[in-house]
Amino acid sequence: MTRVAPLSPAEPESDRTAGDSPADSRTPAGWWHARWVVPSALALGYVLNVLFRLSLVTKQDYPVVSPDESMYLVMARILAGRPTTEIPGDQVIPAGYSLLISPALRITEDPVYGYHLIMGINALISCLVLPMAYWALRRLNVSKLVSYIAATATALVPPVVFYSQFAMADTPLPVLVLAWLIGLHGLFSEGSKKRRIRFGLLGAFAAGYCLLTHDRGGVIIALTGVVLLAALVFKWAPRIATASALGVLAVMFVGKQLMTTWMISRIDGAHPSEVGNAVFQTLENTRLLRRTIMRMIGHLWYFMTSTWGLGALTVVVCVYAVFSARFTLANRVVSFVMVALLGGIALAAAAGLPNDHRIDTIVYARYLSLLVPVYLLVAVAVLYHVRGWKKIVALGAAASLLTLALTAALLHMASQQWSKSWFILWGLPDVTFLSSLSGEDWGSFHAARTTTVALAALALVLVLRLLGGSRRAALATGAIGVALAVFAGTATVVITDHVTKPNSAWRYGDGTGFIEKAGIRPGDRLVMDKGFRWEIRMTMAYQVLDGRIWTRSLIKTDTPPAEANVAVLALFEEKAEAKDSWRNAPAGWHVDRHVREDHYVIWRRG
Repeated sequence: MTRVAPLSPAEPESDRTAGDSPADSRTPAGWWHARWVVPSALALGYVLNVLFRLSLVTKQDYPVVSPDESMYLVMARILAGRPTTEIPGDQVIPAGYSLLISPALRITEDPVYGYHLIMGINALISCLVLPMAYWALRRLNVSKLVSYIAATATALVPPVVFYSQFAMADTPLPVLVLAWLIGLHGLFSEGSKKRRIRFGLLGAFAAGYCLLTHDRGGVIIALTGVVLLAALVFKWAPRIATASALGVLAVMFVGKQLMTTWMISRIDGAHPSEVGNAVFQTLENTRLLRRTIMRMIGHLWYFMTSTWGLGALTVVVCVYAVFSARFTLANRVVSFVMVALLGGIALAAAAGLPNDHRIDTIVYARYLSLLVPVYLLVAVAVLYHVRGWKKIVALGAAASLLTLALTAALLHMASQQWSKSWFILWGLPDVTFLSSLSGEDWGSFHAARTTTVALAALALVLVLRLLGGSRRAALATGAIGVALAVFAGTATVVITDHVTKPNSAWRYGDGTGFIEKAGIRPGDRLVMDKGFRWEIRMTMAYQVLDGRIWTRSLIKTDTPPAEANVAVLALFEEKAEAKDSWRNAPAGWHVDRHVREDHYVIWRRG
């Protein structure tokens, strides 16, 4: 395999990269190499991507993913200086993403307008994948034009766009992971001491902010710490660069702890997230070992198919690179952390997810989605550099075998679970889209058909590359990038139409629909009975933006908080009177309205 070496950090990027053959160097038009072209193209591409994302969420008015969105939104409102309120589950999760979206809630008291602003912030953050992906490919010595095309395709893939359509921490994670890996790659590449210090600081900060953003960051910061300590021992980089990176990593870790402590002090009854404890408890329980292995295989299978087999190709190359002296130190280190992070997150997610009898818990999309961009980019770089049809065919065969092996293991271990588990379309967007291309509808799960379509897409990519041969590798890889961009954009639009928009419309009653029917006014302080609809209880923590909410067992023994002036209780008996919903109502409370069609009663004080 051709050695994939980074660009020399000490020298400017040349018009013709090391991977180009003489024929390749004539492929791009001469004007593409003018200094102003790439910055202008990246700026234009960024703006167009932002507009594209905004067009997909024009009717996203309220959070629909419970309790995740509400947890981030509650912390965002507190960071924005809004009144404190109850947080779903009473658990404080990492608040780094909430910090990024909090400016939206400083501007307005209207929850719908605030959510629109958050969707705008999401678009601005998510589209940073484009310049980061371009930077990553240039460091892997891919030509400018091919890097731009492939970066555009990466910015359009469904796992990158889909989660940015919700107020969730998955929005910035792909950008942060790219920054982290670019930083590590630069730290361990040849170059001046100052340049390597800057790369080290970038990598450490990005790793630390991943921890500040989501529990998955714990795996990232642990891997980073191990690599940096090894670098100190084996002198892989200037000691000052490595020590500086370790210092930033320590500061970010302490910062995360302090932020969590501050958030807990602001929210009554809150405590730290228990995800980490759940992971270790499950891993220590030998009776759950088979379930954990089954889920881990399912998560890896989903990742390979959602990257259309290119993720499997990257795994093969990265494993080879770790043990091969033909690759540079930077590439070997980055290959190691990429594979370790893939396995580490899959294992942690398999162990940490609850036993909720959902198919998407077994084959989960979300937790590995942050790695989709970098795995696609490495696959493109490999196809750009590799020469010889035998090597290309061998890579394709190895990637296919890996995907098929995961499929066989998944079907063997989990096929009996499908009929016993719930199919939740929101949790399975990518594979359901692929299976729909084989003629299946969007209402069920089909693992074998999904694999078949994913491997067909991989085969088409490899055929395009083979048609380019060795003399026109760049041209063929550029064609692959165009094909991937078209396929990714189409998949993203289709998934939005079949998953995002219907899910939002279905949840209207849990969002602004309840606010209107219940007559909730600005400044209301709402207490909800624990027997009331769970989805609405989760959503109201954000929707009552200028007031606050509580959850109590009102129909049992709990009394409403002294500050509360509105209460909502369920009433499912069609012929019952509204006052029967709260027979032990304290003095001073009266029925305000009975929303009979939705089975609840609104009470007010005074």
